[in-house]
This record gives sequence, structure tokens and C-alpha cells, in this order.
Amino acid sequence: DSKGFGSPVPYPGGDDAFPRRLAGVAAMLGAGMPLRCIALTAPGAYDTHDSQPRELADGLKLTADSLLAFQRDLEARGLADRVLVHVWSEFGRRAQENASNGTDHGAAGAGFLIGTKASGTMVGEFPGLQALDRDGNLRATTDFRGLYAALIEDWLGGDAEAILPDARLPRPAIVKA
Repeated sequence: DSKGFGSPVPYPGGDDAFPRRLAGVAAMLGAGMPLRCIALTAPGAYDTHDSQPRELADGLKLTADSLLAFQRDLEARGLADRVLVHVWSEFGRRAQENASNGTDHGAAGAGFLIGTKASGTMVGEFPGLQALDRDGNLRATTDFRGLYAALIEDWLGGDAEAILPDARLPRPAIVKA
């Protein structure tokens, strides 16, 4: 039991609310609530201008452990095919470390789709460290709007062109048939 929510799997403990919120989402889905889209903020201090190795590792571990528990919870409830998790960075980081053992705001953030229906296909490619832009940023190799358009159409069953500007961008295959 995770603070009042029955769960067939244990979630990470501690003071952070993220694992409890995921357990709550799984419980609501298990109760048959018709949830279509939910947004949660992951734990951790990702604005890592300083002390990045420790700060980033702590936040990523709790996020990954919580998402693993959530996926296992959905599988145990027989709901895994109904949920696709999109984890993304709000912004990228510069490739070069700064003077305070961190990195500054940059471009070309990362994103992941998690779930039994995720195609498992890599979208985009690593641009390499030899061709940074004039500000020292990694170059984006895929327009995020194409991914959003695919999510809207292939997962949510909506009309991307009615929602996104320039939604005619190439769409990656993100969902297993």
C-alpha cells in the first residue's frame, strides 16, 4: 500500500511525492478511470549548473526506479498496453563542462517513450561533438513537433494538424502495431 493506494508492487520510499503520484495514477487506471493524458514533474534537480554528477545521478535514479515500479504495477494490473509514458527534457545541456562541475543550458534535449506499446525505435541520431553550434550546443537532429504529432495521432487518435503548427513534419513510428 502506497499511502492509501493499493499497489501490487513496491514503489521507492522517501519524501519525494513522485513515486506516490505514479502509484496513484496506476490505482486510478486500475479503478477504471478514463484518463487520457497526465503530466507529472520528475524528481531531482536537473538544472545542473554546478555539482552535476551527484545532482543528476540522484534525480535520475529516483525517476528511473519510480518509472520501473509504475510499469511493473501496470503490467501486474493488466493495463500496460493502455499506457505510454513520454519522458523528456525541458531543455538540453551544453556539451562542455563549466567551471563549477556542471553544464549550462543548451539545445537538443532528450526524450524517451516507455511502455509495452512503444516501438523501441530510436528517433534522431547523436550529432557528435565535432559539429557543435556556435554556442557550444549539440545540434538537434529531429524536430520534436514530429514526435508530438505522432503521439497525438498514433496514440491519442487526434488531429495533429489542428493542434500543432507545421504538423506536416515527418512522424516517427512510435507505437507497435
